[in-house]
Amino acid sequence: MFLEEVERAAAASKELIRTRRVKVLSQFDADGITSAAILTKALVREDASFEVRILKQLTSDIIADLKPTEDDLLILSDFGSGQLDMLSEVIERTNVVILDHHEPRKFEHPNLIHVNPLLTGEAEMSASIVCYMFAKFLDHRNADLVDIAMIGAAADEADEKWEFKGFIKRVLDEGVAMGKISVVRGLRLYGRNTRPIYKSLAFTFDPFIPGISGSESQAIQFLSDLGIPVKNGTEWRTLKDLTMEEQQKMASAMIMERLRTEDDASDIFGDIHTLFGRPEELQDVREFGTLINACGRTGNHDIALRILLGDYSVMDRCWSVMEGYRATIAQGINWVRNNQKSIVSAPKATIIVARGSISEMVIGTVSTIVLSSGIIDPGKPVFGMAYTADGRIKVSGRVSKALKGINIKDIISAVAESLGGEGGGHVSAAGGLIPRDREADFIRIVGGVEEKGEMIGS
Repeated sequence: MFLEEVERAAAASKELIRTRRVKVLSQFDADGITSAAILTKALVREDASFEVRILKQLTSDIIADLKPTEDDLLILSDFGSGQLDMLSEVIERTNVVILDHHEPRKFEHPNLIHVNPLLTGEAEMSASIVCYMFAKFLDHRNADLVDIAMIGAAADEADEKWEFKGFIKRVLDEGVAMGKISVVRGLRLYGRNTRPIYKSLAFTFDPFIPGISGSESQAIQFLSDLGIPVKNGTEWRTLKDLTMEEQQKMASAMIMERLRTEDDASDIFGDIHTLFGRPEELQDVREFGTLINACGRTGNHDIALRILLGDYSVMDRCWSVMEGYRATIAQGINWVRNNQKSIVSAPKATIIVARGSISEMVIGTVSTIVLSSGIIDPGKPVFGMAYTADGRIKVSGRVSKALKGINIKDIISAVAESLGGEGGGHVSAAGGLIPRDREADFIRIVGGVEEKGEMIGS
């Protein structure tokens, strides 16, 4: 049914795309930017008149400023499903296409074309996969955008321990059959073939390696203790430069480190997805996704779009952004480690009260990493809170997939709205904005320390 819905949506949109002024709005993370890149290429092939905007969030203020006319076509990717109540007036004035994968609100209107796999009972998938299928039904030539779709899916963590399943696996198999992607088993290390091995270890947060992830000095000491040289002469060694014996020795030591906090350390191995037709430093799907995420979250949206669409003249700028982004994440994790007094361990949740100490751009990523790191209790949801530049608080909620019956999106949406803010997202990962003076109220409610004693959604 999902494919039938996408086909109908593409058919209904095709003439609108060719005759209207198309305005594409997409979210600023890697899934949103890859979605925007897919739509950009598809719209160029349709000879459409269009513009693309990348946004941190689709807020009520932004929606109020849209003011489209009946000559416009608004396409929203990677958001919109959860903001349909706020979009109702816009939909009354013009045609709107929503290509999303977040928890949808119920709303129907003749001007609305709404594609979301959750509406047809399909398992959750990334927005980039939704946009890819939409683009393919617009024009079969867009099948060549499968690599961009998989970058977005990997970056959105639509896999399980680096293995894709269900509908996304079908899209991956398409890419393999087309000769665009290969899949092999290997060590799950960031920058495995392009970064010095000590940086690969230090910048690997999934899987989290206790005492090593986030610390270059500890990674160097780890390799030294194993007798693995970090250099060949003056050249830094990468994973591919290590002998098989060295790789096996390092893998065994990583397993031992993981077993300090985990019962099963087999997740240091996983599927490695390699892209063909891209420069070597962009061939690892996950590293490419992290690069796009770094650019998006630091405001370098144009660089991210250009590189996805094959303009590699901005590579040096990209890597500079990436280094700063990964360092910011490492700093955030180390801050959590060293500031336990700012971690509220409440009956129903753990709350990281970072305020201005962790950037709003990475508070969600830091929350995800610490939840699986052993730094905090994984048996409760975690909420990260960081100050925003406009005087509010960014809230990011995460819950282990092993915990059933807790919908983080519902919790954040309900609590944020009750405090004069707004929120949305997924069952296990969501975000929102609240007024800065409601920090204590948010902690009290989600932590389950109200007089009634129960957290919303528990």
